[in-house]
This record gives sequence, C-alpha cells and structure tokens, in this order.
Amino acid sequence: MRLLDRVARCRALLALALEHHPSAPFEVTGPSDYAARVANCPLRFVLGDDLTRACAELAFADGARLAGCLDLLRVPAQHLWIEWNDEVHKRVIYETQSAADYDSDSIGRRVGVFLEGSPDGCRAVMRTFWTDSTNDETEVTLSPLETHIDLRGEFSGSSDISGVLAGGFVRVDEPDDAAMSCLLDHTRFRFDDAWAAYYQAAATSRRTQTEVVHDSLAAVARDTPLILAFLLLLSAKDATRSIPVSRAVINRKRELHGRPPLLDHIEVRASLDAIQASSIGFEADGRQSPRLHHVRGHLVRREDRVFWRVPHLRGSAARGMVHSRTVCLSIAQPRAFEWGGAGQM
Repeated sequence: MRLLDRVARCRALLALALEHHPSAPFEVTGPSDYAARVANCPLRFVLGDDLTRACAELAFADGARLAGCLDLLRVPAQHLWIEWNDEVHKRVIYETQSAADYDSDSIGRRVGVFLEGSPDGCRAVMRTFWTDSTNDETEVTLSPLETHIDLRGEFSGSSDISGVLAGGFVRVDEPDDAAMSCLLDHTRFRFDDAWAAYYQAAATSRRTQTEVVHDSLAAVARDTPLILAFLLLLSAKDATRSIPVSRAVINRKRELHGRPPLLDHIEVRASLDAIQASSIGFEADGRQSPRLHHVRGHLVRREDRVFWRVPHLRGSAARGMVHSRTVCLSIAQPRAFEWGGAGQM
C-alpha cells in the first residue's frame, strides 16, 4: 500500500504523556490532522526508484547545476503530495559521501511530503511523513518540524536552541559544499505550534533540548534538496515520464467488501537512460568528428528553459570507438550538515 493511502486513512489523534505529569496526555499534531488534506489533494506523485536516484544524484552529486536553476523552479500546485523509497535516497547520499555512514534503517522505509504552496509557486510549507515497514499495520510518523521553502531566498536569520523550541526558524548549512549551502539557504525549519509547546514542557534540560532539535533536523534536512531536484526534472523537457494510476476499478471491488478506497496518483519515472545515436561523420561546425564515444545524460539550460540531454553516441565509428576511459578517484572526508543555531549536527 502506498504511503499516501496510509496517511489518508489515519484517524487516531496523537497524544503524548509528559514524564512529570503522565496523567494528562499532551495532544500534538499527528498524521490524522493531514488525512483529509492528502485525500483531497489534487496532485499526488509517487516516484519510481530510477527517478528517486536521479533526483538524489542531481541534488547531492551535481548540486551546482541544480542551484543554478532555482530561479526557474515553481511549486506546481497549491496542494501537492510526493513520496519515494527512502532506501534509494539514503544510498545515494552515502555514495556521494554526503553522509559518513549508510542509513541501514532506511531499508523498507517510505517517505512522503505534503506541500502547501503559495499562489505564485515561489513558497511552500512542507510536512514530512514516513513509515518504516511495508506492513500495513505499521504506524505512520509525522515529523514535528515544518519545512519552509522560499525559492526567492528571502529568509532572515536563524534562532538558537531556545528560540527554535519556542517556534522560531532554524537554518541548516553545509559549509564545505557551496552548492548544497545555496540549496539549503532557501529552506528554514520550525516546530509547529503544538510540538513546540510539547517540547517546551517535556525537554527541561539543555542537553535534552539540543538532542531534540538535532535529531528532528537530521530526520528531514536532506529531503528538501531531493524535492527541489524533482521539481526541476519534472519541468525539464524529456527528463521524466508520468503514468496516471486510476484506482476506480479496484475501488469498486473494495467497496463491495467494505474496505476504504485507494487514492489515484501519478507514478513518475525517469526518462534518462535511452541511448540515442547522433549524427555520424562531422560536427555541426564542419570539423571532422572524433571517435565514436558515449556521452552521459545531463541537464542543459537555455535561458529560461531546462531540458534533459539523453545519453547518446557521438562521433564517427569509421575513426574508431572509445570503449573505456580511465577515471581517477580521490576520497574526500564525508561532509556533515551544520545548523545555523548554537551547535552542530
């Protein structure tokens, strides 16, 4: 079952007990508060694993190209759902050395975000959901943090620990990666009002407060670059292919058995793999072409348009073929996120 269906059928309110006052449950924002919004959302995307990998690689291995196109991005709807396989996402983060360790807990995890965008598509507030198993009985978790996105980059500064727990905004940074810092500069995080009130009452020591803030940020901070990459590939010519999934037929059968309906959505896959043969013999400027060789797929920007240049063969087979290339690798230290308040992640 898709995560979007599991969120849509959440009904139980989320109440947490305070350690020093266990008899008075503290009600906070939970998945059930978003069930109707996800069910009524007009645009729901489920990313294929190939597209999830492409988005993650664009964000974490080619962030400069993504950062250079932020002015073209817009959130395509005022209400939008996007979900993906988190194992694929986290593996790319590890492979690109953006994390020192592979998050083995991501195996089997589905992550989804619900975005509420502004009419002009330049701003959005995002809430993150996940479930750690394909078992339909596993509970859905909602992050206590709101992710605020401003594609114009008009955010102000960042709060300290106490300010964050009071509902203030916090910035996450990656000082060793200018492109990633640029992407994250368009994002701020804050606890929603109910969660901020709960943590003010529950986290009484400085150490606990710091752990709460750092752990909450670590769970969602790397999702925004993935979302920005998806929005760019979604708008780029020839980069993705969409497959509408209608649940009308299966829902008629489910209705007969008294089971809740499943939600229609759009599965999005990458169109990045097809090899195309280019013209053989001479280059466009009349020069004799080089040996036949493979050119990997890449994004190309032409003023206010972005399109995907599919992988292709270039050159003349008559002049020979480049079968392999020597690639020299250097191992750098894994990068660590740093947040803009007091302390590091």
